Amino acid sequence: MTPLIFGAWDGVFYDNRSTFSPSAPEGLDINQFSQFNPGNPVMSFVCDRGFLVLDRRASLVFSLWRYYERAARETCGKCTPCRIGTQIIAEALESAVKGQAATVDWDFVVKVAEQMKETSLCGIGLTTPVALLAALKFCPDEIKKAQPVARDFYDYYSLLTAPCIEACPAHVDVPRYIDYIKAGEPELSAAVLLRHYPLVGSCGRVCVRYCEKACRRQFLDDAVDIKNLKRYAADATGPMESLFHRALREKKPLAPKVAVIGAGPAGINCAYHLLLQGYEVDIFEANRHAGGMAQVGIPQYRLPKGLLESETDVIEELGGRYHYRQRLGYDFSLNDLFARGYNAIFIGVGCSKGMYLGLENENTELEGYYNGIDFLHRVERSVSGSKPFKLTGDVVVVGGGNVAMDCARSAARLTNGTVHVVYRRTEEAMPADHEEVLAAKAEGIQFHFLSVQKEILDEDGHVTGLKIARMREERKEGERRGRLIEIEGTESVLSCTNLIAAIGQRLDQEVLCDDDDIMFDRRGNIQVSDALATTRPGVFAGGDSATGPTTLIDGMAQGQIAAQSINEYLTRGSVGFVPRRRMGEMIKKCDLMKETDPTIDLCKAQRHQLKTLSIEDRRGNFEEVDLSMSTKDAIDEANRCMRCYRIYGIVTQLPIPGNVAHIQNQAV
Repeated sequence: MTPLIFGAWDGVFYDNRSTFSPSAPEGLDINQFSQFNPGNPVMSFVCDRGFLVLDRRASLVFSLWRYYERAARETCGKCTPCRIGTQIIAEALESAVKGQAATVDWDFVVKVAEQMKETSLCGIGLTTPVALLAALKFCPDEIKKAQPVARDFYDYYSLLTAPCIEACPAHVDVPRYIDYIKAGEPELSAAVLLRHYPLVGSCGRVCVRYCEKACRRQFLDDAVDIKNLKRYAADATGPMESLFHRALREKKPLAPKVAVIGAGPAGINCAYHLLLQGYEVDIFEANRHAGGMAQVGIPQYRLPKGLLESETDVIEELGGRYHYRQRLGYDFSLNDLFARGYNAIFIGVGCSKGMYLGLENENTELEGYYNGIDFLHRVERSVSGSKPFKLTGDVVVVGGGNVAMDCARSAARLTNGTVHVVYRRTEEAMPADHEEVLAAKAEGIQFHFLSVQKEILDEDGHVTGLKIARMREERKEGERRGRLIEIEGTESVLSCTNLIAAIGQRLDQEVLCDDDDIMFDRRGNIQVSDALATTRPGVFAGGDSATGPTTLIDGMAQGQIAAQSINEYLTRGSVGFVPRRRMGEMIKKCDLMKETDPTIDLCKAQRHQLKTLSIEDRRGNFEEVDLSMSTKDAIDEANRCMRCYRIYGIVTQLPIPGNVAHIQNQAV
């Protein structure tokens, strides 16, 4: 077990320097600090909840000085207590590190820190004084009588983050890009987002809002509309590909070649980051367009395909090449790519095979019976004009995820009948984005919750209905999901001429053969490590093919991780340690973002109500439903952000591999 020498946490002081019965904060997994970088344990840790000294050789004053150095760099400068206070405190702590603590007026430092804590306008000023004030209260000699410490004696890593940043799979600096919108500079806001992925406008339309679920504004009134602020930044900036015109066209001599298989969100983002690092990248795509499931699986009314195509053009602007209608396992193999001289490969083929209901004696060849993926493919071809597709009569969609909502809302635009959605659990348990469910209801779609499919009815090879039964949920205390039990005597028939099974999708494993040396996990996905390395050296995988069906933002985040891992593999021969990733894991496992003081002294300001296309105007067409914010509305909404930044700082004895984040906050 990792020993706690002394520390202050949530206002409680723990002093084990001369005791045989050591104590530690309840519920805090101290062992995570020894596991941060194996063989190089954390000596001290500082954050908004206090400080921990885990090694007798550690210097608390050094840790606090480096912590406040970061705070002084990150202050936005809008409020005097934080702008000036961080500088005063950083300079005082630097004096102590030099052995000049006796020259510092520590009473004045305490007053400055207290004023910061009480009057600052954002998280940096409000939270960074906590550890310093605790140190000066509980163990003042560690500061006031500190011995000189060489600046390079320890290594230091710090992370500037926030609840919304940690909730985002790509770790996008949400408060920063919102700050630029406040300042009337949407192009700089877009630039913050482009550090992580090129599909900014697309993500601003279909993101599932993990960040908003973590937004602390909800303790006051309602979460900031982060998703639509992202869309505003993209729309106000204009075509993303124009920002990269002729960028990086000249490749480095003998630049390593990387093959990316699949032009979905994961593959696109992997290629994007590799191109920015100077690699030569070719993308092999089975379809006729880039975008993957975002192109064929997300309907036009949510994501205009012209926008997606323009954003995927960034790859060619950076010098990458697309090779369309090239399918892994049919047109080429992994061995073929290595034989052509590619030094590494990323697999992002997605989960292209839709699933049917799997009922007894089920006939998947019935006219009017579709799986969700095939149905959305047909919708996309129809909307694009390549192959007309029309429905008649009532439609039943089985499923509760976003694919089910896309199928139901698309069907409502294609049929003159009624669309029904059948889902076996409650509305609250639906995995679909809540906003999508509300939109579906507004468009007249009928929902049947706690209902299970029993039998497909047909006549002369055509679907005529779906027999369903009612369910009840038995949930024991503490259980998140209860056991579903069918209620006897509740069977009924939903008459329909079209039935869509939107219950899942899976990887087409036939694209890989035994010679590829790629193993699958128990769920049938490609087996990968935390660094997204497969069982074959030099081959990496991510997105749906490695995790199962996921979201656009999850896919892009994995593409970025894969690019990082490929770069490490090609430069060092192995996949190494990534401090940002490990710090994120530690924050999550130790629950460091736990809300300890949800009381916020701010004026309420209601969330902006996004304008949408009228229900009448949605019928029979696939025009975009959600409309972009005006500049005024975007600035007003951006001003609701409370900049809930937190800084986490660690000190180790040995150098931390890949440690560049002490200079600036970087995502994986």
